[in-house]
Amino acid sequence: MQPIIVGGGWSGLAATVHLAEAGQKPILFEAAKQLGGRARTVKWQDLEIDNGQHLMIGAYQNMLDLLKRIGIEENSVFQRTALDLHILDPKYPSLHLSAHPLLPWQLALLPKLISCLGWQELRFFLRLARQLNAPSFTQNITVEQWCRQTGQSTRLITQLWIPLCLAILNTPIEQASASVFAATLRDSLTAKRKSADLLIPKKPLGNILPEPARHFITEHGGEIKSQSRIEKIVIENRKVVGVITGNKEYFATDNIIVAVSPSILYKLLGEQLNLPKVSEYPISTVYLQYSPQFRLKAPIIGLSSSLPQWVFDRSDQSPGLIAVVISGPGEHESLTKQQLTEQVVLALTELLPDLPANYDTAHVIREKRATFRCGVVENNQRPSCKTTINGLWIAGDYAENPYPATLESAVMNGFRAAEKVLTGKVP
Repeated sequence: MQPIIVGGGWSGLAATVHLAEAGQKPILFEAAKQLGGRARTVKWQDLEIDNGQHLMIGAYQNMLDLLKRIGIEENSVFQRTALDLHILDPKYPSLHLSAHPLLPWQLALLPKLISCLGWQELRFFLRLARQLNAPSFTQNITVEQWCRQTGQSTRLITQLWIPLCLAILNTPIEQASASVFAATLRDSLTAKRKSADLLIPKKPLGNILPEPARHFITEHGGEIKSQSRIEKIVIENRKVVGVITGNKEYFATDNIIVAVSPSILYKLLGEQLNLPKVSEYPISTVYLQYSPQFRLKAPIIGLSSSLPQWVFDRSDQSPGLIAVVISGPGEHESLTKQQLTEQVVLALTELLPDLPANYDTAHVIREKRATFRCGVVENNQRPSCKTTINGLWIAGDYAENPYPATLESAVMNGFRAAEKVLTGKVP
């Protein structure tokens, strides 16, 4: 029987591509009109924009492999640039994360950091960096506890670790899992030079993966059913036998990959798999359209001690367009879209003096359940790809792996679940 994939985000697409490539003729069910899940394209005025910004890096080898499989060359959809990030703060001088081109990668970040921090704070930074390859130091503690144990200064915590933690885990440092944070830093900032490269999208996310993947899947005998919500996974004698859609259609199968968010996973399988409820945290994006001549001084700028945390130049989508990101929970969730826009613009004006006095239009997108809360407890409870039910596999970025809710972990888990269907072995 044809395998069924529930969820058309990047994880579900990765699983479906892999199965279609192997000649399995999978069927993918997606509740929404469009594919892409929490990394999709939406319409605003005459523009196609992303529902959120994703900081993609060279370490995303599974994601790049998926694109290659469906015939997408990296340089056609991404501009690859060496790591070069400025994090601005109203109190401290700019912090610069940039790699020196002539130094070994383990030392490449130091020259810019020395000029920004001085030797005393650099010593604290190196103390933490030395523990990246020693998991025992970060096991079952929060990022905040890890910072305190390694003597990080107030400035380092405020201007470096808080922004990076929110960007990577979408979870405040007093809750965030230090082991997940460390694994991500280790495999991106310290592994090798190209791993830390920034991958700047040249086009909306929907045109990078979801639509090309759709064509690949159908051309290889697979089927995609959009606007088709799975209401129930039918299990008999601890074995999957089929699914029932919202229209009460029944589809028989002996293999199901569930690649959905934690809340949907709990709804579908919480009782059968004894899953815990998981909190999910929001990400808000404020799009600001300025005059076509305006450009940020860099493709991405970080902000600390500020409501907005990252600013992206999206002039590739519309000249003069910027996207401002607010990760994690906070008081901003209670603001109206207009109030949020006004506070974001006020904060940007303080930190970006070259910003024009007025913007033309604004648009706010709120993903209320953008990621799972990547806390210590939640990370320890992440479900395995293999379940106790025969023929049932879990993908999605929430399934167990060393990383937080990123596109890379989503694709990685999609590949793992598909490989399990094909061979019975998780790589």
